Amino acid sequence: MDEKHYIITFNSTHHALTFEKASKENNIKAIIMPVPRNIASSCGLALKFSQEYFVELIRLVKDKELNYADIYRIEDIGSKKDYIKMDVKAL
Repeated sequence: MDEKHYIITFNSTHHALTFEKASKENNIKAIIMPVPRNIASSCGLALKFSQEYFVELIRLVKDKELNYADIYRIEDIGSKKDYIKMDVKAL
């Protein structure tokens, strides 16, 4: 079974780069990438990470009060990718 991946979007490039730096400082592997076309975002950058880092990233957001717009779970459907918006505020 393939591991799930997630994307975090941001309202500004500054927030994206701050989040990427905090991730690296906490040994969380995340890749900065362009926001997929079918996800609306004020900023053109997103961070992609695997499921193994999900809990750590949520904790990092709360501890460091990091800003982000939304978090999406990536679903591979054949040759197409679907992005499911997560309700992480409840976590």
